[in-house]
Parts: sequence; structure tokens; C-alpha cells
Amino acid sequence: MDSVLVGLLLFTCITFAHPQQQHSVPSIFIYDDFERCEATASVYCYARTILRVDQFPAGFVVPQTESTDRIVHKHRAQYLELGICLRDCEQEVKSLSAATRKTLFQPEIPVNFTFLIPNELFPTMPADKRRYETLVNVCVNQRLRTRYNITGYTALEYCRPKPKQTARPYDALEVIFLAVSGTLVSTLILTTLLDVCRVNQENAIVSAFSVRRNWMRLRADADSPLHRDLLYIDGLRVLVNHLVIVLHSFLIASVAPAQNYSELEDLANNVPMRIYLSSNAYLVQIFFTIGGYLLSVNFLRDADRGPIDARYAGNKILNRLVRLVPVYAFFLLFSVSLNVRFDVNVNGFRLFTAENAICRQNWWTNVLFVNNFLWPKELCLMHTWYLAADLQLFLMAMGVLVLVHRRPKSVGVVFLVGVVVSFAVPGYITHQHKLHPVLPGKLSEAKFLTMYEPWIRRIYLPSYANTGCYLYGVIAGYLYHRTKNYKMQLERFWLYRLINAYVTPVLVAVTVSSFLWYVIEVPKPNLWVSLYSALYRNIIGIFVAVCFLRSIDKPPGILRSILSSKLLTTLGKLTYSAYVLHDVVMRFLLLRENFNSVINVQKFIAWVYIVTGVAFAGGLVVFLAIEQPMIQLIKPYISRMCPVGVKAKQK
Repeated sequence: MDSVLVGLLLFTCITFAHPQQQHSVPSIFIYDDFERCEATASVYCYARTILRVDQFPAGFVVPQTESTDRIVHKHRAQYLELGICLRDCEQEVKSLSAATRKTLFQPEIPVNFTFLIPNELFPTMPADKRRYETLVNVCVNQRLRTRYNITGYTALEYCRPKPKQTARPYDALEVIFLAVSGTLVSTLILTTLLDVCRVNQENAIVSAFSVRRNWMRLRADADSPLHRDLLYIDGLRVLVNHLVIVLHSFLIASVAPAQNYSELEDLANNVPMRIYLSSNAYLVQIFFTIGGYLLSVNFLRDADRGPIDARYAGNKILNRLVRLVPVYAFFLLFSVSLNVRFDVNVNGFRLFTAENAICRQNWWTNVLFVNNFLWPKELCLMHTWYLAADLQLFLMAMGVLVLVHRRPKSVGVVFLVGVVVSFAVPGYITHQHKLHPVLPGKLSEAKFLTMYEPWIRRIYLPSYANTGCYLYGVIAGYLYHRTKNYKMQLERFWLYRLINAYVTPVLVAVTVSSFLWYVIEVPKPNLWVSLYSALYRNIIGIFVAVCFLRSIDKPPGILRSILSSKLLTTLGKLTYSAYVLHDVVMRFLLLRENFNSVINVQKFIAWVYIVTGVAFAGGLVVFLAIEQPMIQLIKPYISRMCPVGVKAKQK
């Protein structure tokens, strides 16, 4: 339903978009025929061109996409993405005189944005740049001057070697990935057969890896009163996960070298779409609020049962890592090894080879869960920044809860300081770096999946700029515990009544007004912009936390009943695996897209449901083959290393 609504929004915005004046300027996507080039055994290079804006046609306004005064949604018209067949270039340049070649050669044009994946990521590029870059520069300018009377500076990004008859041998990382995959499959088959045949069923490995057992665990009902009371949160996770896939699908549509890319510009020029794009920053914050809420209610329940000490903290942290690391590590290993072999057509470089190169250099940030900070500039498996931020916020929240547990009288001060800091940090970052106050829906940043967008890197990804939403979940969990166990009456407190009354209209006002930052010019830094940013980065967390509190001791309505249904709560157990996997699914689907294809509403909706379906189907496989087996295998060892609960208390 969510993707259908977005599809209808796409249709409405495109249908009623204002027609744009046409000018004779190059398309931002220019690719030579890859198959024909490969058939001639030629080198095929990917490049980026920066055009000279002083040569644009009279009357053409180059979008000021780097403006900090307002959000400019358009593509960079002076920035081209190219695919060049070198044999064609050699033939075109051969007939040119030396003087003409010198005239056509354009030195580097300085720009204030990142326009190229660093050549250092590719070992072959230093030699390829020396060998081919001048030729490509002259060739591209010859084409541009002939067709558009314009020239620019072209930089090589990557050159594919000439097609070889013999396959490249497997390297060590690829062999390791294949060995791990083979071992997993063999173990699953063997243990499942042993379990079905009732042979050695009590063996830990058989119990952990049996597909039958893990299917039963997936289908099992909630086994505690607390889990049953909060069952709707599993369904909420599925819904938000689907909305994330819708957002990422729109981002992929913006990246694809489509024939009608200008229609996306028209689409983003409409108020409803601008509101939708900027409100997507809420999605990950909802996940953070859920995380804080569940951590808090479970921590406080455990605190009533046994001591909170180093063993308890170690147990919680290790169990969290056991759930995160195996699935994460498997796909990280795929991204540094075998994925490059799927670079089989013109789309393959940007989908797999570039990702492989980035991951081989920066894998360590993923392993250490620090791939959500400003460094390094290039991010491996970019969507996994959330896992790093969530783990960091989990550790921060654990510290806060331990402090509140040890010093219960300080709870008000601790939470108040946390709220003040949560408002101050995003406001300060916005002010200091002259950032836009809302998530900027800028097509100009889509080519690198927003990896270099300052707002994304400085305020969206870092955990210290997301503390508010996690904290509001923690506070809601604390109030849930007090209400359930100590009969606290929230309605007796004026602060709760005030927040409960105004949080919804404030959220609506902030969300609806987000389009204004695309329209009005506000020089930065500006105090009011910073205050708006602080509210924008916190309001959804407050709203979700209040919604959790509203549901306490109230019978479930239609929405909660749907979210608590068996289907959604079962799918809720797959959301982690589906989230990690959906990026890979998108890459494989985009690999099949032809260059210069057309994006339309029907294709978009179909794409969203295909990605969602395949991601959850694949998530089921990953859950049964990796996530649950590793949890079941390692969790007993953690319990022995860090015993918690009543037994630890009796000692």
C-alpha cells in the first residue's frame, strides 16, 4: 500500500508538472554501446565530465546545487556521467591535427563537490590514466563541440580491461567466501537430515543448524507477557522496513541512467514530493526510538529480577553482537570477494566493481562498527551505517540506564540533560556547517547514493546527532515500567499532558513546512534555521514515544491488531536479515536494466514489490541458514561466560 501511494504521488506530480523550457545541452548520461565495444575487444572506460558553464546556451540557467541558502533539487547540468569505447575514440581522434587536439584538450576545472570515485581504489588506474586520459579528454570534447558547441574537463574513473578468453583465477577472499558458503550449505543439509531422522538430535550443532528447528523458532509465539504486550512493534518494524525500501527504490531510480531523468526533476519540483523526500529522515529515527524503548523495558524488567553488573552488561552486548555480526560479516565478505564477478555489463562497474574496491579498502570501518562517521569518505555497504549508529546508541543508552538504576533519584536530571543535549547537538552542527535544516532531496547527490552529501555525513549518519530519538524510546520504556509495575498515572503529570496534546500538531507542522526550505532563500548560519533543525531531528522520536505510552493499558485498536497479526510478527523476525540483504537485491535487479531505459509509475511500483518480496524471501533463507543457527550455537557460551538473572543473584 505504501509503494502504491508513492506511485500515485509520482503519477500526480509528473502529470501536473510544469513544462520546462528545452535547451540544446548534453544529457547527463552518455554511454557508448558496451556490447558492440566489447565485441571489438576494445577497452571500455567510465568517466566523469565537468562542462564549462560559460559555454552553455544563452538563457540556460545552471542550477546552483551547492547553494547553502536553499535546497536546489535538480541534477548538476554541468556534470556528465560517461561510458567511452576507446577504439571509437581512437578512430575519431586519428583524423584530427595536433593543433586541433591541443585546442580540444581541457585542463582540470575546479569544483566544490566530489565528482569522482578516487582512482587510488583501483590498482590499474594510474597506468590507465597516463595511457588513456588525454585521448578521452580530446575525444569527448570533439563530440561535445560538434553536437552542442561546448567543452569540458573529463577525468577517467575506471577502465575495464580488454575481454579475455580465460576466466580470472579466484583469489583468497573469493575462495574463503565459497568455502564458508559451502560449509554452511553442507551443515544445514546434514543437520536437517539428522534432525528429521531423529539421529543425535540433542547435539548442539544439530539443534542450532536444523532448518526444521529454526523454522519452528520462526513460527513460535511470544513466550513472555512483556513480548506479548509489545507484539505490535514487530509489525511496526516490517512496515518501516518496507518504507525504507520504497525510499531506497526512489534513490536507485534517481541513480539509474534513464532516458527520462528530467521527469524526476519535474517530480521533485512539486510540494508533495518535497515533503515526502524530506520526511524520510524520520524512518531510521523510528527504528532508533523502537530500539531505545525495547532496551529500556527489558533492562528494567531484568533489574527487578537480578543484579545489574558487568556480567549483565557483557551478556547484553555479546548477545547483540551475536545477532548482528554473522549476517553482516557474510555479506561484507561477499562485497570484498565474489561480487566483482557479477560485473558483466555496462551497469556492473558502478554496482559491483566500485563497491568491491571501496569495501576492500574500508572494510575495517564496518568490522569496528564506525562506518557512520565522517571518515573515511567512501563507505562500504553504505546502508549498514545504521547498524553502527544503532550499536553506538545502544551502548550509550546502556550507560544511561545503568546510571539511572544505580542512582534512581537522579533520573529526572539525567533525562533532562539528555534531552537538552539531543536538541543542542543537531542545532549546533547545522549552525556550524551551514547545513540545510531538513533532509535535502537533491538529485545532484544521487549519483553516489548521497555518500558525499554534507547533511547526510554530518547530521544524518553520526550517532551523536541521533541521540534524541533513542533517548525518547528509553524514557518511554522507563515510564512503561513505572506504569505497569508501580501504577504510575501518566495523566496526572502536566508535562505529559502538554506533550501529548501538542506533539501531533507540531509534527504535522514541521513535516508540512519542510518544503519551504526548497523555496525561500535563508543565508546561513541562522539561529532560526538551527532551532528548526533541532526540532526536526527530535520531533518524530517524541511522537513515536508518546504513541507507545498511549498504548499502555489500552485495548488494541485496528492498527495495533494488524501490526500484531501472526503474519507481520513472523515477518518482523526477518527484518534484520531483509534489511541487510535488500541492497544486494537492488543491485542485481538494476544490473538487468538497459541503459537509457524509461522510468514510469508501473515500473517503480513493480520494482518496490519485487525488492520487498525478494528481500524478505532471501531474509528467510539468511535467518534459517545464518542468523538463527549462530545465535543458537553461541548464546549458551555467552550465558556461561556472563551469567545473569536469578542464578547470578543467588550466588
